[in-house]
Amino acid sequence: MRTKIINSSIKVDDIVIPVEVFKEFRMDVRTVIRQNKMIIRLPIYYGSAEIKKSIKNAEEWVKGHIDNNAALKKRFEIKEYKSSDELFINGVKFILELKESDISNYKAQLDNNIIKISVPRESDKRERNEALIYLQSKLTGNYFLPEIIKRIEDLNKKYFNVNINGVKLKYNKSNWGSRSVRNNINISTRLLFAPKDVQDYVFIHELAHFIEMNHSKRFWDIVRAIMPDYREKELWLKKNGPKCDF
Repeated sequence: MRTKIINSSIKVDDIVIPVEVFKEFRMDVRTVIRQNKMIIRLPIYYGSAEIKKSIKNAEEWVKGHIDNNAALKKRFEIKEYKSSDELFINGVKFILELKESDISNYKAQLDNNIIKISVPRESDKRERNEALIYLQSKLTGNYFLPEIIKRIEDLNKKYFNVNINGVKLKYNKSNWGSRSVRNNINISTRLLFAPKDVQDYVFIHELAHFIEMNHSKRFWDIVRAIMPDYREKELWLKKNGPKCDF
């Protein structure tokens, strides 16, 4: 059993970190940083004084981590987007065109490689950032989806011959790809920033999971037989992954 009791944020220097606090069946306090937020897990029997003290300790803990880790601090910085920004995705150049308007919802379209987005004039800075990432991802993902489907189908036909229900492109920071229980292959749009041979590695990786669900020796033998230098692709993602983003 897990219950969210607080949904808040803390400020470290000039950045804001969303904080989620949960109560659950556990004996200790656990604080982790997941993607763009901090999660605090507390024992279910904690009272208000213990909760307050634990949150204070967690805030000091995360401040210390961020002060000594530039990469971690960068993860929480809010990117500023402006019209004329250029995006080079999958070998194609896109140009961002932003227009502030007295509207309540964001509107976006892709017109001749120009990403046109109407932004509510009164939108919050973090909300705007998240919306612009999502919309850029969605529009360019739709643009490249037919190509990605064909490449995955070609690899499947050549090496695997498994039954794929569908292929989806969506924004995801927790992984580069996954295979669902419904036999869908999900690919992060962030992978579109990687070289195509690195993309192929992720496609092969996910296709191999149709044969071997876990990362056993047999799984890696399958991947290696198709792409002997797959470790180089993994190394590229590890080294350059943080740069692959909108």
